[in-house]
Amino acid sequence: MESQEKHIPVHPWRARLVVGIIMLLLSFIGLIVSDLFKGGAWTYWRIMVPVYAALSIWLSWYLRKKTKKVSAIRIWHELLHWAVLVVAVYLVSMFVSMGIIGRFEAGLEVLIMLALTTFLAGVYHDMIFLIIGVLLGCFTAGAAFFTEYLYTIMLPLTIVAALLMVWLIHHHHKNIQKEKHAEDSES
Repeated sequence: MESQEKHIPVHPWRARLVVGIIMLLLSFIGLIVSDLFKGGAWTYWRIMVPVYAALSIWLSWYLRKKTKKVSAIRIWHELLHWAVLVVAVYLVSMFVSMGIIGRFEAGLEVLIMLALTTFLAGVYHDMIFLIIGVLLGCFTAGAAFFTEYLYTIMLPLTIVAALLMVWLIHHHHKNIQKEKHAEDSES
C-alpha cells in the first residue's frame, strides 16, 4: 500500500497558477504596448507567440510528468498545434513586408491568432488556457474598438480573469483532495 501512495501525484496547482499569471501579465503588458506604440504591438505579439508556446508545452509536459502519462504523440500534437501558429505569423509577416497590411493591423491579427491558439490549447490540453484565450480575444476587441476606454474595461477584465483562474484551480485542487481522502478512507 505504501508503494502505491508514492505514485499518487500531487496536484500541481501552483504550476498552473504561475503559468496563468505569467500569461495574464504578459497579455496586459501587450495591451499597454499596443496602446502606446501602435507599431510596437506587431513586434511584441510576434515575440509572445514562442513565449506562449513554450509556457503551454512546458505546463503540459510538467502535468503529464507528474502523472507519468507523457507520450511522444501528445507532445508532437502540442508542438504541431503551436507550429501552425508560427507559420501563420510568418505569412502575416510576408503581408507586412509586401505592404499589403500595416504593422498595427498585423499586430491585431497575430493577437487574435494567439487568442484562438491559446483557447484551443485550453480545449485540448489544459483548462487554464481557455480563460487566457478568451481574455486575449477580449484584448483584441478592446484594442480595435474601445481605444479610449481600453484600460477602464480591460484592467477589471484582467483582474476578473485572474480571480476566475485562481478559483478554478482552487476548486479543482479541492476536488482532487476530496477524492484522495475518499480513497484513503475506503482502504
